[in-house]
Amino acid sequence: MNFADRLASASRLKDSVVVLGIDPQLDAPGAPGIPPGYTLARFCCEIVEACARSAIAVKPQLAFYEARGLDGMRAFCEVVKTARRLGLITIADAKRGDIGTTSAAYAEAFLGDGDFNCDAVTVNPYQGSDALMPFIAKVKNGRGVFVLVKTSNPSSGEFQDRDAPNHPIWESVAERVNGWGGDFIGASGLSSVGAVVGATFPVQARRARELMPAATILVPGYDTQGGTAADAVASARADGTGFIVNASRSLMYAYKKKDGAKPVEAAAEYAEAMRLQINAALAAQRGQKLARTA
Repeated sequence: MNFADRLASASRLKDSVVVLGIDPQLDAPGAPGIPPGYTLARFCCEIVEACARSAIAVKPQLAFYEARGLDGMRAFCEVVKTARRLGLITIADAKRGDIGTTSAAYAEAFLGDGDFNCDAVTVNPYQGSDALMPFIAKVKNGRGVFVLVKTSNPSSGEFQDRDAPNHPIWESVAERVNGWGGDFIGASGLSSVGAVVGATFPVQARRARELMPAATILVPGYDTQGGTAADAVASARADGTGFIVNASRSLMYAYKKKDGAKPVEAAAEYAEAMRLQINAALAAQRGQKLARTA
């Protein structure tokens, strides 16, 4: 089944666009790490299980698993298996991108049939079309790709906002994403070649939607990085579809914000509150648009 259609169907069924970023922070000074009494795999998988009623997908960030070696990658596999068992869509946040056979190997690793395979993967377009073609070739098999377009980090504009020559570089990337995705639009009207556009730049997000009308947009930057629910819905299409919103640290470590809170219960409460907040923001945005056209 077309990946974008699967995502749209899951969103309708749960009335949700919430994505769980399963990013277990490292055990380092000032970092939260793994709560006492938990193993890495248990902590991650119990968060997934607790939040499954509110979320439609999980997005584990590979760096936090790779940094822990073999145990970390085993935990990554357990997270993916748990998510699949619960009917959640899996997105490998790998941000891969290379050329030739190397890119093909990355595509096979995360979108093939091996131990690390997921439903979709994030990719870096910096090296151009030939770096992304092996990933996009997997889309015909029901996989999805999210291309970094306008990222949520504060310094993203150092390169992404530079003129090239008549508009910012990120807009050129968005135009290419729109072109690459044209052959993979499903019954939902959405393409399985999507984009990453941060909630921290809502003005650019609205422009991104204009440039990529059919793209499924993955929105990071919610809460911890400063993006609000109102910012996140800037990536939505006019009918309120076509976007999903990720929360990572703010969700996994929600228990840190309240004395005596339990990690799993706090995460579940946060995920449901996030779902309701985004739905309310989306309803408000659509109401404002209707008022302007009345």
